[in-house]
Amino acid sequence: MTYTAIPVGMLESNCYILNDGGALALVDCGIFSRRVRETIAAQGGDLRYILLTHGHFDHIQGVASAKAAYPGAQIGIGAGDAACLTGEAEDGPQGHRLRNPAAPDLLLRDGGVIPLNESHLRVIATPGHTRGGVSYLAQPEGFLFTGDTLFFEEVGRDDLPGGDWPTLRASVLRLYAILGECAVLPGHGQASSLEHERRCNPYVKL
Repeated sequence: MTYTAIPVGMLESNCYILNDGGALALVDCGIFSRRVRETIAAQGGDLRYILLTHGHFDHIQGVASAKAAYPGAQIGIGAGDAACLTGEAEDGPQGHRLRNPAAPDLLLRDGGVIPLNESHLRVIATPGHTRGGVSYLAQPEGFLFTGDTLFFEEVGRDDLPGGDWPTLRASVLRLYAILGECAVLPGHGQASSLEHERRCNPYVKL
């Protein structure tokens, strides 16, 4: 499996395009930008999944457009954040609701497995930034898509609707406990590694 990271929107949310032998998945879709569209097309266009780490607008507002372009792709989101995607609940700090709602195909829960080709994604429940936040661990590669739970030497906010510091801290510690070395691919900013975050993250320390 390989991945391409594309920052989108004013908040530069990272959109990741995963390619596992021609089977593609999109992790977070703040905007279905021209570069995202062209990258998917250049890699064969077999988009099987649109997977979301959480329900904030800067990660989901391009989902309806992506689904319209690839109607066979299955939309997956943590069950606790599904109402943000459908427009039934607030989807960000400004208290607005999604203008272009979409219906999830997969309500993801902890321990779920999403198959691609030779690799798969394991769903890890990581609430605390939102109620239904999830991370995705690509196996066997060890790519860990953490959304807004864990960043390079930072963690997500806990002061937005659905946020809770003890829950967020427990989620980060759960990620730290993953065996083996993993690349941390966050929802904003640069990549990191679990080894680095265990040693250097000032917000959650072992």
